[in-house]
Amino acid sequence: MDPRDHNHNRDHGHEAHDHGPGHRMHRFHPSQLDRLTSAGRPAGLPPVSALNAAGVIGGMTVVDLGCGLGFFAIPAAGIVGSTGYVYAVDVQAGMVEHLGSEIDRRQIANISVLLSSESRVALPDGTADLVFIAVVLHEVEDPVAFLGEAGRLVKRDGTIAVIEFHKRDDLVDGPPMVHRVSVDEVTELATEAGLTGRSTSDLTDRLHLAKLSHGTL
Repeated sequence: MDPRDHNHNRDHGHEAHDHGPGHRMHRFHPSQLDRLTSAGRPAGLPPVSALNAAGVIGGMTVVDLGCGLGFFAIPAAGIVGSTGYVYAVDVQAGMVEHLGSEIDRRQIANISVLLSSESRVALPDGTADLVFIAVVLHEVEDPVAFLGEAGRLVKRDGTIAVIEFHKRDDLVDGPPMVHRVSVDEVTELATEAGLTGRSTSDLTDRLHLAKLSHGTL
């Protein structure tokens, strides 16, 4: 999902919320697809910069979990090139259908789009060199199960890159504070999922990046 497409002050009434036991969810609603295709959307976090920071390079196999309309998946296909591949995965059929049509229109040969559940993706163990999760973790029903599935999908020496909004009161853009996942919370969730936090960094003043793996590399 485009990180610019969260503004709880302006758009709170258009987001879907589910506050079940022990769960916080702030999911982007398909009715706002026009916002995801707006011309100015890369300004907040240029996708190529984010993918480079995550460690995406030529020849990699990348799984983009929560791909939305391909804000990151399409540029990732350009970075990995003809020797690499991108699997773009989302739980919302409208997103998957829209991205599939766009890939066909652009004739991009190295992306497959998959409709999936949050905790089970129809790909083999160890598919990816890198699993990319951008501004998605705060939306999922069970973040530990979700990260566990990311761990299943990534190779033993691979990387899981998680981008989320900082949990700071001075940031007016982004999901409501209760839904945000801080750097420390990402690390804690990763530990519960059997993963190791390798490094954390600031992508922008609003967004942080955590790199996870199966163990110390």
